[in-house]
Amino acid sequence: MSAPRQRVDFSVGLLYLVLGMGSAWLAQGYGLGTAARMGAGFFPFWLGIGLALLGVGSLLGAWSRQRQAQQMAAWAWRPLGWVLGGICLFALLLQPAGLVLATITLVVTSSRASHAFTWRAALFSAALLSTFCALVFVAGLGLPLPLWPAFTR
Repeated sequence: MSAPRQRVDFSVGLLYLVLGMGSAWLAQGYGLGTAARMGAGFFPFWLGIGLALLGVGSLLGAWSRQRQAQQMAAWAWRPLGWVLGGICLFALLLQPAGLVLATITLVVTSSRASHAFTWRAALFSAALLSTFCALVFVAGLGLPLPLWPAFTR
């Protein structure tokens, strides 16, 4: 079998296939139920299957001769580090610092990945997103997330 002509499609397809199949496999532990009486794992299972099918389609399309060959660009490690660092900080700060400060930290840290980063835009986005998250998840859905740091409660 020859190498895929579209390396990007191949890589994305492989990622989708692995994530989709992993999600479907993990969702089986929650009980699927039926379409009429869905269990906790029903939606994640079928979403994973759909993602895996998209991955298969992308993998097959990677060998298409109708499109021009394409190589993958080098990884941008610095932006990836900023985004993953923001996510990790959010996870570490959510309980002790609260949803508002953890979200602000996530947005500002992840914004550093952009070449167009400005403090003003990052802080404005962080304020909007943290307000939105507090209204939707805590006030609207009633999730038991702390809004502020532990010492203020």
